[in-house]
Amino acid sequence: MTRTNIAGAAILCALLLASSPPASFAAPASKLGTRAWYAEGFEALGFKVFAEPVALDDFSVKSLSGPVNKLSDAKGKIVLLNFWATWCPPCRDEIPSIQKLWNAMKGKNFTVMGVSIGESEGTVRDFVGKNKMSYPVFLDSSGAIGTAFGARSIPTTYVIDKTGKAIAGIVGGAAYDSPKAAALFAELATR
Repeated sequence: MTRTNIAGAAILCALLLASSPPASFAAPASKLGTRAWYAEGFEALGFKVFAEPVALDDFSVKSLSGPVNKLSDAKGKIVLLNFWATWCPPCRDEIPSIQKLWNAMKGKNFTVMGVSIGESEGTVRDFVGKNKMSYPVFLDSSGAIGTAFGARSIPTTYVIDKTGKAIAGIVGGAAYDSPKAAALFAELATR
């Protein structure tokens, strides 16, 4: 991860974790002062929507299937960037809903980057197999990427737009399989 990436991720973390964000980050707004069209939908799901999309530099992470992937490999797609661990109860609770969203979004400009933090490949591989997870899973064995993205409490999840900028985030478990969630992600993927 580059120095710039760490700075971008630190800003993202501060925005997500701040209990009273600065006024410029308090409500999603464009340069015209209007809320982003997706703001209400993500807020209803429990996400914090960033006032302006947060630029992120690229990072590399090893895929459970073998190759190293970069965030930039998903450019042109909406990315659900989910930091999790096998031992985490809220993570375990939300995994089936992420799987359902993944299934519902097949063929659309959407992907999941499920990044396991601080665990061995064998532990993650066993868990993924037992839980029939078919969405992309990645390994952050050192925890460096998760730390840079503020995943001090997991799950921590960000929505990344098609240009690679973060538009919303949430700390804690969420449900991704409701009709409203699926419709929101589907609309993001088509815009």
